[in-house]
Amino acid sequence: MTSDVDLTPADNLPIDPDAAKLERRWAGAPASELGAIAAGGALGGPTRYGLGLAFPTAPHTFPLTTFVINVSGSFVLALLLVFILDIWPPSTYVRPFFCVGFLGAYTTFSTWMVDTDRLIAAGTWGPAAGNLAGSLIAGVAATSLGLLLGRGIAERRHKDPPEDRLSALATSQKIGGRP
Repeated sequence: MTSDVDLTPADNLPIDPDAAKLERRWAGAPASELGAIAAGGALGGPTRYGLGLAFPTAPHTFPLTTFVINVSGSFVLALLLVFILDIWPPSTYVRPFFCVGFLGAYTTFSTWMVDTDRLIAAGTWGPAAGNLAGSLIAGVAATSLGLLLGRGIAERRHKDPPEDRLSALATSQKIGGRP
């Protein structure tokens, strides 16, 4: 999918395109959507915990399990968002369940930071720096790969694909309209 819009950081696009819509709705958010988020989180958190138990990290070493969880979550989130926004028919519960609930509980910024803090406290600067930089670089790369793969799949599914919804949103935000 291609777009004639040249986006730059100065365009001030929202990180979450639904954020403004959610702020207006939050007071009256349907219990069913909140239930979908809770159900997804109830599965994502134990999945992360189980992986941590199955693949423990030795003290003062690179926290590979947390790294793999966060990077894989970044990839899956990006891929899933393309499917949700560009391939699958609209759904009320898929994004809250999987993206916010499951993947929000599966990935973990706080554990990443605690792991890094413990490495620094132990004086293991190499693994600490590797954890910080490696997680950021690999996370962004995994996100880019997920988006690229998802968009490639979307293009193959649509003989003449319309402008994708993310590009449409960017265009509407840039000119002050609505998608």
